[in-house]
Amino acid sequence: MTDEQHLLHRQVNPSWVQEGRVSSQAFNPTPKDSGLLSVYDGALMTAEASFFHYTGTQGLKAVGTVSVSEGEVGAVGLSWRPDPEPFPEHAVIDFTTLGSAGRVKAKAQALAERARARGWTFEQP
Repeated sequence: MTDEQHLLHRQVNPSWVQEGRVSSQAFNPTPKDSGLLSVYDGALMTAEASFFHYTGTQGLKAVGTVSVSEGEVGAVGLSWRPDPEPFPEHAVIDFTTLGSAGRVKAKAQALAERARARGWTFEQP
């Protein structure tokens, strides 16, 4: 699997869709994330399976799944890593080295642009 084929799946909260478009908020870590954005490792779980795990098993709200590739994460100057503690397919995109909120926002916007270009990898039925 190449860096462009290896996808990292992010679940999209309904409030992160504005006028039918996924906002960069979907890729912006919240304070509780401590700079580590939760994603699903696409090498271990499909976009569809990750959606049903998130909404069913975890009981959280999402309207669908968007994805960025490992290569796209690297291209915007971020890294990712497996984080199997909560569940085996869990991974994180690391924003901790960026320092300022402005830099975090810019990277979140860059990832959101790439995810929007790819389109939904799974939409709620």
